[in-house]
Amino acid sequence: MNTVSDKAFRALAEEPANAEAAEELNGLQVRRRLGLLRGVAEESRVSGHPDADLAGEAYTALLELEAAAPASVNPVLQHPAVGAWAWRTFRSLRVRGPERPARLGAIAVAAAVASGTPCRVKALLDDDGGLMLPGLGRLSPGGTCGEIEVEGHSLRAGDWSAELDLTADAPGWQVLHRIVIGDGFSVVLDDLDPHRWPEPGRVTPRLAPGALPVWRSLLPEAWHVLRANHTGVADEIVTIVRALTPITAPPEGVSSASARETFGTIAMSAPTGSPSWLAETFAHEIQHAKLDALMHLVPLVRYEKTETYYAPWRPDPRPAHGLLQGAYAYLGVTEFWQRQHPHEGLRGRVELARWREGVRRVLDTLEDEHLLNDAGMTFVDGMRTRLGTVLAEPLDGEALAAAQKAAADHRAAWEARNGISDR
Repeated sequence: MNTVSDKAFRALAEEPANAEAAEELNGLQVRRRLGLLRGVAEESRVSGHPDADLAGEAYTALLELEAAAPASVNPVLQHPAVGAWAWRTFRSLRVRGPERPARLGAIAVAAAVASGTPCRVKALLDDDGGLMLPGLGRLSPGGTCGEIEVEGHSLRAGDWSAELDLTADAPGWQVLHRIVIGDGFSVVLDDLDPHRWPEPGRVTPRLAPGALPVWRSLLPEAWHVLRANHTGVADEIVTIVRALTPITAPPEGVSSASARETFGTIAMSAPTGSPSWLAETFAHEIQHAKLDALMHLVPLVRYEKTETYYAPWRPDPRPAHGLLQGAYAYLGVTEFWQRQHPHEGLRGRVELARWREGVRRVLDTLEDEHLLNDAGMTFVDGMRTRLGTVLAEPLDGEALAAAQKAAADHRAAWEARNGISDR
């Protein structure tokens, strides 16, 4: 299966949450990731790359490890940075770029460590002499590399050895901390991998130990909100999200983002504020993740239309795909506040009132400006069905007035920055 099923397509458009459709998207993305790893090995051989033998041996070792211990190896293969590295390296091989396919060996080493399967793998150190083991941590061996013998958590090469602790840092070893969210669900806090996010300038350096408690305390509190009032969203998050990547914080609040290249990662600044607002961040970003994955498989907009338009949640004009991404994310936000506002008071009602009108306006723009292809029109029809339910939610005059003022202020600031627009 190379594309999403009709059933999942309809569910993603028409239903506030659907774990089965999320599982289908996740499975397609994982198969694509495995295909890219195979593609790195094959393209290395076909192109005559100097790393071809090393990449081929590492890929063979990876297949053997996956066959021997799939439950332990699959989390390594599903780590988002693995997919990002594979995609960049495959593209680099096609244009004879600088990426080194021999770094496939580090993924095999990580798989051997994670599974506890004895293995011998030839790996290539990073340019700074380190060895990033995706999903696990970063090793600074203090020697040369070559063939690495893995036995449990023990690594040995020609002139060095290391014992890896997968729960704590040690000399020459930085572990990727795992954050326990709740209900047996945990995620990797990836603040090390050079491929953890496609915009290197946004990521933070390695977090200091004193920064971890806020992640460990606030994320489970937000999870409690999701499990209590937004079960479907929580199920989708469990299905898709594998890692959180710390990024720089805005002047106030929390910044978050998702990217197609790192499917399964939510980038997030250090959590602050109330649990419900952090829970809304997850509800927002899981929408982006789903639509990113879907639009990789099924084009929804007319990409030949290059005009940009007003979006009620952005300071800058947005092209068609950006409008649809924003509308889909904020549709999830409106549904979040429809369920959550009885627990939050006026501010929750204002959020619901403001963003449901914003989504309606952007869907009108997408249709009125003929920015969607046939599949996109079908998808937006399903989104409108969901939006109709949210628009029917009765709200008081105080909340409606406050939402209208916030929307008008945003539009005025946008026009002052970008010029008057009737779009």
